[in-house]
Amino acid sequence: MSSDETTPKHLRRPRARGAAAAAATATSTATNDGHDVEETWRQTGRALVVPLDRALTLSALRAAHARLAEVAERQGLAIVEEPLFGLKGDPGEDPPHRWAYEAVLPIRGAASPEGDVTVARIEGGMHLAATTPRGLDDLASLYGRLLGSLLPARKQRLVRPYLLHRAHRLADGQARAPGEPVAVTVYVPAVLSMDPVPMPADGAEA
Repeated sequence: MSSDETTPKHLRRPRARGAAAAAATATSTATNDGHDVEETWRQTGRALVVPLDRALTLSALRAAHARLAEVAERQGLAIVEEPLFGLKGDPGEDPPHRWAYEAVLPIRGAASPEGDVTVARIEGGMHLAATTPRGLDDLASLYGRLLGSLLPARKQRLVRPYLLHRAHRLADGQARAPGEPVAVTVYVPAVLSMDPVPMPADGAEA
């Protein structure tokens, strides 16, 4: 993904609310600029995570997840979900050069850090989910469309600025043609906060 990409600004912003964690099950579907957007419930859990280079590629994701799987096997952990990756930050607020990605492997068991592999809590609750078939290069555009649907006004922002992703068929080991995209699903936590309303300074009244 190029660091020169810009994120589309917020457009239409219907309301969304957070809720308690539950199983990752779609509850409703809407269409946003040709993408199906689902309200999806994800369960809170724990995961092994490791930082990814800014140059996000399919081969780098596969290598990172293979490493996490080795750590999980060595520690006797159960892998409870397909490999994910996370974006630490709010792409609606942060410029692309500040985006930081990490590989995420949801696990169950007594996990311990190993080197730069750490153990993290992955929050559940309601998420908006949408899939692009155009691969990693389409993520910036998809962020803009999802956040434009999620946030009702510029004064609202994500409480948890952390977006999960699933690159489909990431772990199947099948070879791909050069340049062939992989479908990617993005999960945006639908939990918002209101920025404080600025108060007028003393003496500002006419």
